[in-house]
Amino acid sequence: MKPIKDRLRQLRQENGLTMAEFAKKISVSPGNVGDWESEYRPSIPGAKALISISQTFDVSLDWLLLGQLPPTASPCVCREQHAERLSENLPPSIWEKNSLQMANDQEPDLLHSLVSSASLLCKKDKLILVELAARLLQLDRQVAANSHPPS
Repeated sequence: MKPIKDRLRQLRQENGLTMAEFAKKISVSPGNVGDWESEYRPSIPGAKALISISQTFDVSLDWLLLGQLPPTASPCVCREQHAERLSENLPPSIWEKNSLQMANDQEPDLLHSLVSSASLLCKKDKLILVELAARLLQLDRQVAANSHPPS
């Protein structure tokens, strides 16, 4: 397992940042970043800095501290595997359904599978999912309004 200083350096370099730029993004002094990456100083970021790094660069605290999981905020890299498993467990026709209610009536485990998979998504993907759900709800309401002419 690589030490935290290597993961911090990797994160900074992957984002094309100098120590000063990295420090500014997470609201610490450039000297702090230098200490964290130093081969000669056993310094690690404090809790506030770790949280700031995690949120600013969308990486998990587990990855920062322990090198566990991919560096994303949650196992986002695994989302493709979860999506594949989800789609394998559903008949092809389910993706052609026009409403969640129809899908839920015919496939009772669909909603459970979707919610379970959603819990594994990173923050950005959850926000995208919420936006998608809001848009689908809006479209469903439009379809319902158009299918029932006003009395």
